[in-house]
Amino acid sequence: MGATERARLPLWAIGGLVGALTALQMVRRPSAPPVWDSLIAEDGKIFLSQALSQHFVDSLGTSYQGYLHTVPRVIALAATWFPLAQAPLVMSLLAALVVALVAVYVFHASAAWIASPILRGVLALAVPFIPVTAREMSGTVSNLHWYLLYAAFWAVICPWRTRWWLAMSTAVVALAVLSDPLTAVLLPIALVFAIRGREWRGWVLPGCIALGLVLQLALRDEGTSSFGGSDYGVLPRFFAERVTSSLLVGDRYLKDVFGGTTGSPFAWASLAVVAVAVGAGLWRLRDRRAWLLAGGTALSLTFFLIPAITRGTRFLSHKAPWLLTGTRYVYLPVLFLLTGLLAAVDRRAPGDRRPRAREIVVAAAVLATIVVGYAAPHRSSGERRWKPVLAQARLACARQRDIKPIKLYRDAQGLAAVLPIDPGRWSMPIDCSKLR
Repeated sequence: MGATERARLPLWAIGGLVGALTALQMVRRPSAPPVWDSLIAEDGKIFLSQALSQHFVDSLGTSYQGYLHTVPRVIALAATWFPLAQAPLVMSLLAALVVALVAVYVFHASAAWIASPILRGVLALAVPFIPVTAREMSGTVSNLHWYLLYAAFWAVICPWRTRWWLAMSTAVVALAVLSDPLTAVLLPIALVFAIRGREWRGWVLPGCIALGLVLQLALRDEGTSSFGGSDYGVLPRFFAERVTSSLLVGDRYLKDVFGGTTGSPFAWASLAVVAVAVGAGLWRLRDRRAWLLAGGTALSLTFFLIPAITRGTRFLSHKAPWLLTGTRYVYLPVLFLLTGLLAAVDRRAPGDRRPRAREIVVAAAVLATIVVGYAAPHRSSGERRWKPVLAQARLACARQRDIKPIKLYRDAQGLAAVLPIDPGRWSMPIDCSKLR
């Protein structure tokens, strides 16, 4: 498992990339409402609402769906420092900034395993812009843990242990494990690298994961809800329709390539093509590329099966996969599979500076799916804007009566308003005292 030489971007280039990636995420949605004037699901109902109604320490220690969400909690707290009308702007901007930083980190950390800067650049772009992010992940704080978990993978397998790099990697791992206990999947890998490294610094990351998991369990105050279903026989079809098909053509036109039917020939063909590519790569390769191909494929399957086993098989649509339900659960399976396949076409020698035709062709194909899926419709398309709803809530509180679409109710703290956000079943309660 040889590592390539370290490659660093100058600070001005890092700053420019982070700014560009952040801006591209902010303007990604092709239809109203924009990310800076809307809140989706948990962003409003859970994180912003609780940041407004609870002390920060209480909010930070409150689990949701059975685990802590430290990064979303901190971002929601930051949003309360600004006028309430600007909350979506602050939250989406900080979320986009975090993802941009993750992408740049992945570009650097992957240099330990992927020699081609072209392939590493494509992989870094895939972090925020791979097509599965368009439907419900882009611009939201509640889904940041998926991005952080992927970055934690690179932190764990990157062998660099200088003081500055170890500090950055530890921060990445700490934020990941305190936002998602699924980081536990990376613990065995971290332990293997710690044992192989034979130095005390190698134990920092597995120790960080273990400590984070202890905190997650200690502060757990509710269980994870289930979507229902235990039809595990449909999982191969789901994997073909939502993972390998998305990997090859993106998500936006799945209904067209499937012909409007489930179990389509295209879906099964995509699974066969990817399986052959993985098999051929594992047969031909014997170096770091083979390890990353095998590991990426194994983690893709692992992160696909975990939600199916723990939350039920209905997290993906049985009858209409092109509706793209539960795309957040497909992000890691697609991205890890892509990681392995990109590694398989990497140049053999780390010091070889000449790009190979295969890496250019594969990089261009991945970029094409990213470009096509960049401005795909978001789940919140056509839903209410935040500022008009907030203005109506203030008016309803002032008049102390319901004003459509705002409903008022009284609780122990006094009069409160229920603000509808995205989509229909999601709403956000706020005390009227917070709206003055």
